[in-house]
Amino acid sequence: MLDFYKGMDISSLPRSLAEGLQVRDRDGSEAEAFELMRKYGVNSVRLRLWNDPSCVPEAGGYCDLEHTIRMAEKIKENHMSFLLDFHYSDYWADPANQKKPRAWEGLSPRELEEAVYGFTRDSLLRLKQEGLLPDMVQIGNEIRSGLLFPQGEVPDYEGMVRLVNAGIRGARSVARKEEMQVMIHLDQGGRYDWLHEWFEKALRAGLEDFDLIGLSYYPFWHGTYLDLRDSMSRLVKDYGKPILIVETAYAWRRSGKGFIDDDQIRIGCMEASPLGQRRVLEYVMHLVAELPDRMGRGVYYWEPIGVPGGGGGWNENMCLLDENGCAMEGMEAFRQSREDMEREPEGWRELEERLRAVCCTPVTEGTPGESLLKNGSFSEGADGMEHWEIEEREEGTALSVLPERGCLKVQAARNFRFSICNTVMLESGGYYGVSVEITGVDTTGVDVRLFAENDGSVREKVIHPAEHSREVYEIRNMPCKAGELRVGIRISSPAIYITMGNFRVIREIEK
Repeated sequence: MLDFYKGMDISSLPRSLAEGLQVRDRDGSEAEAFELMRKYGVNSVRLRLWNDPSCVPEAGGYCDLEHTIRMAEKIKENHMSFLLDFHYSDYWADPANQKKPRAWEGLSPRELEEAVYGFTRDSLLRLKQEGLLPDMVQIGNEIRSGLLFPQGEVPDYEGMVRLVNAGIRGARSVARKEEMQVMIHLDQGGRYDWLHEWFEKALRAGLEDFDLIGLSYYPFWHGTYLDLRDSMSRLVKDYGKPILIVETAYAWRRSGKGFIDDDQIRIGCMEASPLGQRRVLEYVMHLVAELPDRMGRGVYYWEPIGVPGGGGGWNENMCLLDENGCAMEGMEAFRQSREDMEREPEGWRELEERLRAVCCTPVTEGTPGESLLKNGSFSEGADGMEHWEIEEREEGTALSVLPERGCLKVQAARNFRFSICNTVMLESGGYYGVSVEITGVDTTGVDVRLFAENDGSVREKVIHPAEHSREVYEIRNMPCKAGELRVGIRISSPAIYITMGNFRVIREIEK
């Protein structure tokens, strides 16, 4: 067992190389990917395993067992630790997507348990026969909302736990915990209350023994760094299990085509630059390494090596390679020893002060002027909902009017869709502005949008909820005709909460 796992998830590397990736060191010289990782101190690799990605054209057939075996051979040749991540899906599994493999559709609950057990056991047996047994294995990927929907979807914890236990038993049938440890992996690394609730309910439902807690922590989604510190410390006390951050990352530049935008960079509390990216990784490593009794075991950067630039998305601004494929200074964070990580990193004290000040920051003023919208703060009517229309509300979506805060809280314990709107009758055409104040939480698959509709024209503003600040989101200078202007919020999301208040519609001053 390593003293500290300094890891990378490089599951997409075979595809990136096939698409022409040329990895380069910081000086621009060509480098082989594993040699580059070893040079900078990376000692562990995480790989995802999909059941049958040939069923999904977008998957390109990658991340199946055969690709995993070839990658595992490279891991072992380079004397690195190996973490295997079972998705139990033919393609992505995350809080918003836990689709069962095509071959398992139509199975009864009992048959599905047997399929999970058999796939886990048989995949690991094959790896063991090849001398490639993982050091650690995840039973599912980010399973806070469950896995293998609908049978394993939270809040049916008993159904979920039966499937997780089947995976645990499949892993234990191949190797003792001294040979290979079993991990439970959830998102929302900085939100203790949700994580504690999940473990308490899962354990009451009979969750079998596991060895490690794995968390995803992206600072633009999963709470502040101080939230992460608090969450990990309390989880260690509650359950006595070592903790690893098995997914983290940050942007190295602002980009209209990039994976995260300016609002998320602001929430992440760090500049989008090569140095900012390095600092985020150093801060996360520090928070894990400082856990008492060395219960913090490691940090993995998610997909740092990809075909740079051009296509947009993750590779545009989230990798540890720049637009020319050259390693950036974020790689230097992996050179640290545990002792280095335990020491307070550069800039940490100033960051703490900024984070503690966030809760005291006043709300930014929205579009000025008198609002034309009725009941924008949910204070009218017996239930506070006068003038509001609920367009869509899936089962299990809870609504609470909070009159002391002048807002509506929407939350759900499972994946959900919700839409609410209000209508303003515009007496004349012109330019109008719409704004709303928002707090809440974010993660993979959250889609929250402020919308405005008039005479067939639709404008939207994507919202990234933040928990410790009430932010104003706006649609400005929308040309409208006299008549109905419908405004509201639409949500399609895994389990989160969001509060919305101070909705306003303003006629813009024409210049």
